[in-house]
Amino acid sequence: MTTHLKLDDRLSVLRAEDRFRNWQSLDDERVCIICKRKFNGRQIEIRRAGNRKYQLHCPTEGCNSRPHLWIYPTTPLVSHVVESDWWQAAMERQERRAPASMLRTHFQRI
Repeated sequence: MTTHLKLDDRLSVLRAEDRFRNWQSLDDERVCIICKRKFNGRQIEIRRAGNRKYQLHCPTEGCNSRPHLWIYPTTPLVSHVVESDWWQAAMERQERRAPASMLRTHFQRI
C-alpha cells in the first residue's frame, strides 16, 4: 500500500530505510541502474510494509528496484568508464611504462 507522508516524515523514512546512501534533503537525486531514471526523494514510492516498517521503490512504473540499485548521479557506471578494447589499452600502457621502469632498475644497480 502506497503511503502518503508529510515531507519531514518522508525524509526520515528515506534516511532510515536506505542503508546504502545518505539523504540530506528530499531534493537529493538518485539514478536507478535498472530503468536509468533520475529521481529525487519526493518522487520515491514509499509503501508501508507493516510493523512500522516501510519499503522504498523506484518511482518508474513497472520498475520495482529498491535502494541497493540506486546510485548517486555523479557515480560513473563501469560500462561508461571501461573502453570496449580495454585489454589492448592496458597492454599499451604497460608497454609504455616498461622502458622507464627498466631504466630506473638499471640506474639503481650501478
